[in-house]
Amino acid sequence: MENKKKTLMITGASGFIGTNFIERYKDDYKIVSVDLLKVKPEEIEFEGIDTVLHLAALVHQMNGAPREKYFEVNTELTRKVAEAAKKNKVKHFVFYSTVKVYGYDGDLYNHNFILNEHSPCNPVNDPYGESKWEAEKILREMETNKFIVSVIRPPMVYGKGVKGNMESLIKLVKRVPILPFNYTNNRRSFVNIDNLLYLTSLVIAKEREGIFLPLDERPLSLKEMIEGIEEGLKIKRIKVPMIQPFFWILTKIKPNIMVRLYGSLQFENRETKEKLEYIPLINYEKGIKNMLGEVE
Repeated sequence: MENKKKTLMITGASGFIGTNFIERYKDDYKIVSVDLLKVKPEEIEFEGIDTVLHLAALVHQMNGAPREKYFEVNTELTRKVAEAAKKNKVKHFVFYSTVKVYGYDGDLYNHNFILNEHSPCNPVNDPYGESKWEAEKILREMETNKFIVSVIRPPMVYGKGVKGNMESLIKLVKRVPILPFNYTNNRRSFVNIDNLLYLTSLVIAKEREGIFLPLDERPLSLKEMIEGIEEGLKIKRIKVPMIQPFFWILTKIKPNIMVRLYGSLQFENRETKEKLEYIPLINYEKGIKNMLGEVE
């Protein structure tokens, strides 16, 4: 007898994660998309919905956004959607959060610090991370054995169509033949879009409560990141060490950029792997090639 398909409601379905998830898993679920710009949470029709995948969010804005806007969208709207879902007897609520809830963006000198699913959260001076953390706390209070809450906290996502830091780094490697990136002390955790979507599908299928960290198979040093990009682009760059005086000066002038490149931000997801039997589908090297269109 064929298993009945779950009916999955997705908010924020037109965003990057939503469009990719639907494209990848449209045959596995009956998918209902909801645009929260057009319908109020209390007006949503939840009849027959098994799971809500709540992707709708206000992420970091290039030109900034009022602090209260982050809480309006990421906290209050999440609460209203979850309350409506629970009232209408939806069994499972999956919330996309962020590793920004930890309040830790990495360190240039401590390369051994590792965060996990249960590390303390203390986001400050970051309305995106703060608003997501407030939403997590609200959802945790709402949870019962008839209303399961799953929280997914992605680190930096890379893959085809992703904008942001990885795209900028790829452009830099393309253009500059000599780079001060011969640096192996740091470790950073990432997740490829394929691995992120796969973990999301496992969370939905298994209906497990808790916090889940979607990660690639291992964290990478800056040198390893660059080598993966070189392999994907089929080019070689001269990688030299950063001269110490310049390193120190740049940490004072451009601290955020230096932490992103040379700092460590590591996560460990042993509990996620055990609860979901999660094994990443692809490694970093293949993920970068996919991003660059080199793999069929």
